[in-house]
Amino acid sequence: MKNDNLVKIGTNIQLARIEKGFTQEHLAEICNVSTNYISNIERGKASGSISLILDICNTLDLSPNYVFNGTINSSNDSIDIIPPEIVSTYQKLKDDNKKFTNQTIQHLYSMQNKR
Repeated sequence: MKNDNLVKIGTNIQLARIEKGFTQEHLAEICNVSTNYISNIERGKASGSISLILDICNTLDLSPNYVFNGTINSSNDSIDIIPPEIVSTYQKLKDDNKKFTNQTIQHLYSMQNKR
């Protein structure tokens, strides 16, 4: 993985960690890694395993879309990553509002395909 992508991923993790009010020490303890390793990930000096990135996502209540935002090149054949602020807002919705949102998106998509 390119270093600039690692920096973007690390920055996204760092911002989410700070917003959640966690220290690097606290996140490292929960994820069972060293504080130095979390620091290296946040600075783009280490990539972290897939399982660690998932642990970080679960610990910070993040979607992988948030963590990897800005790291995937867009092309006509790719799926755009949902902006982190939208993901964050969606995650805070009550279940009935999430269901309504999902149904609305499905409806809009089906109408778009009929045109």
